[in-house]
Amino acid sequence: MSKKLSIHILFAELDNQPILKNRGWVSFFEKFLYMMLRQTTDQPFQIHLISDQEEASSVAPDILIPLLSPDFVLSGICLDRLEQYFLDNSTLKEDVLDSRIFTVFKAPLDYVDIPPRLKPYTTYNLFLNEDDDKREFSEFFSEEAEKNYWMKMVDLSFDIYEAMIQITSEEMPKKKSSYKRKAVYLSDTGQDLSGARNIIKRELLRHGYEVYPKANLPHKITALKESIGQDLTKCQYSLHLIGGSYGPIPNGSEMSVMDLQNEMAAERSRNFPAKLSRLIWISPSLKYASEKQKAFIHNLKRDSHASIGAEVLQTSLEDFKNTLWEELIDGGLNKKLRLTVSDLEEKQPVLYLLYDPVDEEKLKPVIKKLEKSTIKVITPPRKGELMELRNQHIDALKQMDAAIVFQNAVNDQWVHMKLLDLLKAPGFGRSKPIIDKLFLTNKSKDIEKEYASRYEVKVDNSADYKKLDNFIKLIESNFQKNYESIKQ
Repeated sequence: MSKKLSIHILFAELDNQPILKNRGWVSFFEKFLYMMLRQTTDQPFQIHLISDQEEASSVAPDILIPLLSPDFVLSGICLDRLEQYFLDNSTLKEDVLDSRIFTVFKAPLDYVDIPPRLKPYTTYNLFLNEDDDKREFSEFFSEEAEKNYWMKMVDLSFDIYEAMIQITSEEMPKKKSSYKRKAVYLSDTGQDLSGARNIIKRELLRHGYEVYPKANLPHKITALKESIGQDLTKCQYSLHLIGGSYGPIPNGSEMSVMDLQNEMAAERSRNFPAKLSRLIWISPSLKYASEKQKAFIHNLKRDSHASIGAEVLQTSLEDFKNTLWEELIDGGLNKKLRLTVSDLEEKQPVLYLLYDPVDEEKLKPVIKKLEKSTIKVITPPRKGELMELRNQHIDALKQMDAAIVFQNAVNDQWVHMKLLDLLKAPGFGRSKPIIDKLFLTNKSKDIEKEYASRYEVKVDNSADYKKLDNFIKLIESNFQKNYESIKQ
């Protein structure tokens, strides 16, 4: 018969004052955890509530759950018992302890107030954690609790379940394995995507990946950078989920945590392109995004440094997850950047030349200039079914390094559609930044400022297209720099 495992919940009695039907927060937590574990495992277990107002249990815990709160950190008895647990288990390795300790935050705490012993370990925030609203839950079945409390309870239950399996299997002889699990750095998100992040984290763990960061991140910028940097060196992939919330800003910084994580991952990918692959997903639903978040997303889509080494997608979450698993199974994100350097497309820049057949004759001088360069020119497909043509157009938007939209006789509506497609291109799953975009037109009116603002494109309406030569030089020089960095 399997050993009955002992789960200890260490808490301050003041955190268990009655809130509903003479039950306190801790009592409800114990009840919910018991019910969820019973649905998850057949392994016998017993949960012990260890209050700072009662005698210490004589039974040594297999799993410890400290319930952190302001009252917990002010309780000398709670802190003493926590210290005693570490002394009693001093022979255990860090990774073993990490699978035995489950730190639950009943209420928000400043990073400096978290017991130092618990800072390295996995944490679960069971309080409302909005950007401007952090507070305890007393109504466990509210809409807010469904998105915060219960999602984390599911995480906690499954993690404890996996720990129980590990503990009961430790007595069995093990074969030494030389296989090292691959690791993914799963960037922080705003509260609007915390549920999606939890789901992806759970799926990654179930597929055998290690997921970082494994503990609460420091709040001070120096320590935060050090923590992010150390975790990134352990990972082969980084995933960044971007929603409408800019997220918390650490002390001493003007950037949010997720912004900083992206910047540091981009830097590592630039310096070591073969060691870190990146995937950035931007939510299609950004109606309520803050101005700061809009600027961050704009930077991700347009700035080559912010998106370096990354494939940027703005699709449904399910499409993103499908892409994620395809890429992981196939051997790595943005593998085209690392593995196809020998391909022709990677040895010369690709320019997507968008024009209508009605303007073909007027386009010839532009084509002559392009033919004298090192640029490979691709043009829109003309034959095929409508859906097939659209798919080929999107493939070209993903493949190109730069683009030109040409207008002579074609109408403005056609131009607007093509420029809008170029604006959307980063969301189609590109694996490299767009070097530049140019709109060549015979329209004499002053449209440069309007188009630059609306479509983020350079405009040249001079008679002999004076900007074209510099545009070609820019593409060639920037592509060469990117090519050299990929080869390293």
